[in-house]
Amino acid sequence: MAEVKKPRAKSTVKSMPKADLVEMAAISAAETVEAVRETKPASLPATAATTVEAGAIFSSAKKQGDALRQAMSEAVAASAKGALEVNDKIIDAMNTQRFAALDLWRSAISPSPLPETLKAQSQATRQVYETASAQWKDIAETTALWFTKSLEPLQSALHRSGR
Repeated sequence: MAEVKKPRAKSTVKSMPKADLVEMAAISAAETVEAVRETKPASLPATAATTVEAGAIFSSAKKQGDALRQAMSEAVAASAKGALEVNDKIIDAMNTQRFAALDLWRSAISPSPLPETLKAQSQATRQVYETASAQWKDIAETTALWFTKSLEPLQSALHRSGR
């Protein structure tokens, strides 16, 4: 169905003239430009670096850059060494756990009485758990030492440059 349009009532109140937004923006911009023209630039302090001072600053910056570059290379070397050490310990732990698991299965399938089999399995399980715990604790300590040693060169270089 089609909607029926309702007739609008004509307004008897005359509408007020609308303000010209472009004109208002132009007036505001003109006032701002005039205010900027009236302001005087701030005077700069009369400190000019001489050639000797510039050379000293450049030399100091070069020394600090060289020190940080040296510290970064030491940090990278320490990090690589630590990563290799942690990786080696993880591989050793995995091999030890693999051999322990194989030994546990071998003892489980060996032809022996049930009480002896259960006793052997419980002892082997306890031993595997203790070994794994010790190895993973060692890996965690080595990882913490790795990060500490990796950051030492950077920390010492930053402390030296801060003085």
